[in-house]
Amino acid sequence: MKSIAAVFMAFVVEMMLAFPAYASGEAPVIHGEAAYLLDVQSGQMLYSKNADEQLPPASTTKIMTALLALEQGNLQDMVTAGPTLLNRQEVYGTQIYLAQGEHMPLKDLLYAILLNSANDAAVAVAEHVGGTLSQFVEMMNARAVEIGMTRTHFLNPTGLNAEGHVTTAHDLALLGRVAYQNPTFLSYTRTKTHPIPRTTPNTPVLMVNENRLLARDSNVNGMKTGYTSQAQNCLVASAERNGRQVVGVILKSPGGEMFSDMQALLNYGFENFDTSLYQKAGSTLSSLPIGKDEVGLVLAKDIYRTQRRGSDALRLKMTLSNLRQGLDSVKKGEKLGQVQVWEGGFLLNRVDLLADHSVDPPEKTGSVNVYMAAFLLAALLTVIILLAFYRAYLKSVRLKQNRQRKRGEPSP
Repeated sequence: MKSIAAVFMAFVVEMMLAFPAYASGEAPVIHGEAAYLLDVQSGQMLYSKNADEQLPPASTTKIMTALLALEQGNLQDMVTAGPTLLNRQEVYGTQIYLAQGEHMPLKDLLYAILLNSANDAAVAVAEHVGGTLSQFVEMMNARAVEIGMTRTHFLNPTGLNAEGHVTTAHDLALLGRVAYQNPTFLSYTRTKTHPIPRTTPNTPVLMVNENRLLARDSNVNGMKTGYTSQAQNCLVASAERNGRQVVGVILKSPGGEMFSDMQALLNYGFENFDTSLYQKAGSTLSSLPIGKDEVGLVLAKDIYRTQRRGSDALRLKMTLSNLRQGLDSVKKGEKLGQVQVWEGGFLLNRVDLLADHSVDPPEKTGSVNVYMAAFLLAALLTVIILLAFYRAYLKSVRLKQNRQRKRGEPSP
């Protein structure tokens, strides 16, 4: 009976941690060093704590590793484990114990990376996609710049301790938002368990997702945990409820309260904010002169707005950028520029602007006139030359006739 009671009490404590009580509208207390909550559709911030403090990300780094593998690789590729796996400075900690020369499909290694957080799998995939480990790290940093992760610097694909391997809660939220919008990535991170084929005996086969929130809350659908002695406990989590999508980040959390803190953070975002359509895809925002025509610039996708319940209507700032000037023709649907969506000093979105109709290139009448003038000039010169020859011919005939008269010869 005592054991049953102990199990019951443990269950009650677990549920209390999973669903902490907060007054409606009250921001939760997050025990981690830094945290951030972002609305996926609008890109707007819902919660922030030390969001720009540079901290080690631990295995949340593998979000970028897996995203690049999906963007640059092929899931059917066969990956061969290289000799780097024997380098204990690059590969240690959590592993699936790949043997040098072992072959495994990329699609299975991604389960090892995103569920089991295997460092050897991350290194093998990085070398396969990037050619070398250093080249892949360059790809990681270049992609971070594209996403807008301005305070992030990667030194490896695993997140293992390295001086200068840092990110921020804000930057990780931006990365999580991009990853969330990749359906294949999301299908991996929402998977609780998955077996992978192994040819080496006595090696891990069943990959188990370390994100406990997947079992606690049906709204949670990803993403990635992390832990090192320097980074402590880290978590990026995503969730969807009633069409709303959010991504939360907690860095350098001291212990197991990280999961209950994240649960409270996600609930806070869902219960205190609403997201609505701000500008519909296909809406005309401006126009651009194309030749002698004026072409409307229409949105390629919807723009959303998030605001706290009960607050005044929020106005977003939209600015045009990268407009293509000096065109004399365009096809309907062709990209002509972008609109940047801002909330205060935060860039939320970049949305392509497309031509609302086609404009044909103008007829090259100037070139035709030049060719015609050249033809007429050549014809005129030909006539003048022929006339000159004809006059010379007539003159020679008259001279010949005059000589014949003088000699008394008959004219021809």
